[in-house]
Amino acid sequence: MKKIILAFLFFAPVVFLSQNISKADEADVKVEKESEMAVRSAIAIEESTKPKLIVGIVVDQMRNDFIYRYWNRYGKGGFKRLVNDGYYFKNNHYNYIPTYTGPGHSSIYTGTTPRTHGIIANEWFVKKNHSEMYCVQDTSVRGVGTKNKTGMMSPRNQLSSTIGDEMKMSSNQKAKVFGIALKDRSAILPAGHAADGAFWFDDESGNFVSSNWYMNDLPVWLKTFNEKKLPKQYLDGGWSTMAYPEGYTASIADDNNYESVPNKKDKPTLPYSYKSYVEKNSWGIIKATPFGNSITKDIAIECLKSEQLGKDNVTDLFCISFSSTDIIAHSYGPRSVEVEDTYLRLDKDIEELLNTLDKEVGKNNYVVFLTADHGGSDVPNHLIDNKIPGGYLYDKNVKKEVQIFLQNTYGDSLIMSDLSNEQIFLDDKKLAAKNLIADEVEEKICKFLLTIKGISEAYPSKIIKYGSFEKADYRALLQNGYNHIMSGNVCYIMNPAWMDFAPKGTTHGAAYNYDTHVPLLFYGKGIKKGSTFEYTSITQIAPTVCELIQVNQTNGTVSAPLNNHFIQK
Repeated sequence: MKKIILAFLFFAPVVFLSQNISKADEADVKVEKESEMAVRSAIAIEESTKPKLIVGIVVDQMRNDFIYRYWNRYGKGGFKRLVNDGYYFKNNHYNYIPTYTGPGHSSIYTGTTPRTHGIIANEWFVKKNHSEMYCVQDTSVRGVGTKNKTGMMSPRNQLSSTIGDEMKMSSNQKAKVFGIALKDRSAILPAGHAADGAFWFDDESGNFVSSNWYMNDLPVWLKTFNEKKLPKQYLDGGWSTMAYPEGYTASIADDNNYESVPNKKDKPTLPYSYKSYVEKNSWGIIKATPFGNSITKDIAIECLKSEQLGKDNVTDLFCISFSSTDIIAHSYGPRSVEVEDTYLRLDKDIEELLNTLDKEVGKNNYVVFLTADHGGSDVPNHLIDNKIPGGYLYDKNVKKEVQIFLQNTYGDSLIMSDLSNEQIFLDDKKLAAKNLIADEVEEKICKFLLTIKGISEAYPSKIIKYGSFEKADYRALLQNGYNHIMSGNVCYIMNPAWMDFAPKGTTHGAAYNYDTHVPLLFYGKGIKKGSTFEYTSITQIAPTVCELIQVNQTNGTVSAPLNNHFIQK
């Protein structure tokens, strides 16, 4: 009996304590479950605030002033809808040079500059083998939908991740990512490395094609789209101005001395007939018409529907670039009737695209951002005729003069390997053979370059590599566009409105406002209406989109996101 009592006295506290611990555990479990439910609820709320689709629209060679210049002629549903109902960054700039198409598209979607993402130009000189490299060329891939070199393209040369790459990684490949443009580089670089597809125009066949980087066969919907032969349908009608009784008052006279046309036999005045091109199956001419933008819109809508973009709870990315604006501006100049007509037509294309997004994805389920890959200069001869400074300086002439200087100074003109994108490349082996110190040769070349009319600044590589400059300093723009491995020994800058281009038409690539200042508009789910004149840079787009959809920022990001400006509270 005593043993029973002692056993009870010994075990009773243990049982009592065990019961109390069990109750405490139950309470902890309850708290944990409530906490987990709260977290899941918070995640669900966050998921519900994300857009189902991000649509990036890049208008090639669109200066910011094109918003203002044609404002009274735009309809309510295109550019005006984005401006009036979205958030407009009015002082948005490229923060590097050269301002070209390849680097522009790469910088928008990687959130960094050429010094990091490696797309230092559309094409560049390769030091190792003294050859030229095109920004998206890739001889290791084959075309899909084409057997020519048009299809041998990929994003391999782009060294940093894109918005789409991060979306793919964050969603375990569930996010859909597509890129579409007439130009291969304008479809490939935005879509990125892990994209489901990038499609671009093949001049030879008049079809949209891809490469086996993305797929082994074109999707059925694209084959069906190509079978429609839309280039012929568009070109058969020719190009006439849209009907506006008051005329194209935002442009100079249609018949002027500052424009060129693809067919040198034609006079550069509307209307244009493309009958001879259709007869020869020269489908690439559509790029030089506003219908190149329209067919881009057509394939974008088909891709949107067929690939079911924005139809589930995983955010997708759709990269669309309108390339014809650039090709037309190159030929006719930014103040031409042709450019004005192109933007009025593009306004209608964007309106149709937005209306389709409303119907297919839902008006409050997507976000659009619109920007440009660079701006463009006025035609120098037009400026000169108006007593405004401008001029022409041809690379071949600069190269020849530098070669003569090197021959006279060092006895060997071949010390310079090449001139590319306003950079001088020196031959390291030649320097070593002559016991020349690169820094000293670079300094002398810089001093010589400044004697050439039209060149305003020249810098040796050590200044660009190791200097520290304010962001508005042109040397900072050079620095942001300079890759230590790939770029040249000497960089130079021309005077404002000077260029290496034909005497008619225009180009871009400079550090000046006309090339760096481009629009930036955000519109859609969670974006409040408003605008700012605060300075922003093109490299802020990618981190902004990544934060908007709560994925890791692109791995080369160098700038702060802009979300605090436009997020609805």
